[in-house]
Amino acid sequence: MAFVSLFFIFLLWPVWIVMIALAFILPWLGVALTTVAAVLLAANAGFLAVLLFARHKWKAMGKLDKAYIDGFQGWKRYALLAAKILLNAGVIWELLVVLVCGGLLILQPWNAVLP
Repeated sequence: MAFVSLFFIFLLWPVWIVMIALAFILPWLGVALTTVAAVLLAANAGFLAVLLFARHKWKAMGKLDKAYIDGFQGWKRYALLAAKILLNAGVIWELLVVLVCGGLLILQPWNAVLP
């Protein structure tokens, strides 16, 4: 379990550096957090559209069906299973991120805290 935690810490270190930099730079520059939320919403909505399109195409071709995946052996079967799981999880994750960014733009909870 510790290996997995260390792996993700070392894997995601660029994300941590960007987040820390944004936490210090944005207030100093006076950039509104609504701008950041809007950019994230647009980028994630675009990526969600790409994922939904790819999922629709794969489903229409039957590549997400259990019978199709079970027809393969070895690494190809595991790769298709991983693609199926990651495609579905990616759609759910991106939908969640789009909803959170949209909620932040609608509610703007930081305006109640900041002067």
